[in-house]
Amino acid sequence: MRPQDALSPTARIKAGSLNVLYTAPSGDWSIAEMVFDDENRVGCRWNGDISDPEDKGNPRSHNQGTWFILPNEIGIPIAMLVKTFGSPFSE
Repeated sequence: MRPQDALSPTARIKAGSLNVLYTAPSGDWSIAEMVFDDENRVGCRWNGDISDPEDKGNPRSHNQGTWFILPNEIGIPIAMLVKTFGSPFSE
């Protein structure tokens, strides 16, 4: 699943707020910022096969792609790192 299509639960992720900050060159995983429960948060997910629309990756709920919301203590520094240095992660 393409990370920008993981928008569930729609009642918790503010419409239009999902901003994918980084996707690994392999496409396997992504980091994103979003407004979740009315707070700025950072999430991560395993995308699965991004060329297969049936593969929803992990986490997922009710066959919809979701995000694992990171605690602010680690999510904010990760987002700042990616915003400051681009894509500092190597495979």
